[in-house]
Amino acid sequence: MENLHQLTQAYSQAPWRKQVYMIGVILLVLVSIAIIAGIYLNVTARAAAAGREIQEMQVRVYGYHNLTSDASASYVPIEELDQRIANLTSQLAYLTSYDVMKARVKELDLKPIEVANIEYIEVPGYVERQTTSLAPPPEPIVVNAIGVAPEFKESLFDWIADQVQKTARYFSEAKP
Repeated sequence: MENLHQLTQAYSQAPWRKQVYMIGVILLVLVSIAIIAGIYLNVTARAAAAGREIQEMQVRVYGYHNLTSDASASYVPIEELDQRIANLTSQLAYLTSYDVMKARVKELDLKPIEVANIEYIEVPGYVERQTTSLAPPPEPIVVNAIGVAPEFKESLFDWIADQVQKTARYFSEAKP
């Protein structure tokens, strides 16, 4: 029993070694996370720089467009037009939100319509909206199983054995 205790004590790690090992593992994890974050930031920065270069090239190629009906505003940069479009889109989203529409219904004193009161009117020349099909209809897939050429069924060992047999045949046919 004493021998076993001495043997385990001799091969067990010192407490300070266990602590150094744990600190090393934690530092390894932190350094790995920092490297991954650095790579992510590098890729993101390069993508943003490339996007900005594309915008600058668009301004150089197309220039500033006079797209406003206002004669006093001569040229408006593309970025400013994009910002205006984004602002108008967000305003439209707000104005058509459920809460705003519900408040407008109360303000205008509108009542919900009942199914019995709905009348459908046929409009001559009206073409109903067609459904869009983004993919062709599913069809059964027929696979032509021609088979694999015999050259591709041969393993490396079979090829080597065949080459050895051909070489042996040449030597057996050769007469001294």
